Amino acid sequence: MDRKQQLSNVSFGGAWSEQIADDEALALAVARLDGAVIDTMAVDLRGDPELEEALARAAAAHPKGAMLAKAWGRALAMPNPDLRSAELKRIATALRVGIGARLPAHDKGE
Repeated sequence: MDRKQQLSNVSFGGAWSEQIADDEALALAVARLDGAVIDTMAVDLRGDPELEEALARAAAAHPKGAMLAKAWGRALAMPNPDLRSAELKRIATALRVGIGARLPAHDKGE
């Protein structure tokens, strides 16, 4: 049973229970972006469907998400793995900061 279905079974769940599932999915997406910062050193992540989905989810939750998603795509195409990783880290951090309150405290680096 997935988390969204579990929360839908809560009596008087309402919108807050849906928000919990959405926030958890967002936290997982941001964690995937953080993982890409390391993965990009050894693997070409362009076209990775899981990463693209994570980026789309995070970008949708950020006020400047479209701009950051474009920057992410440009960064993935950088030939130098060290520079590519540094740029992805910068963008992932910007997404995390902009999403802010929707992420649990432990996902904000606190």
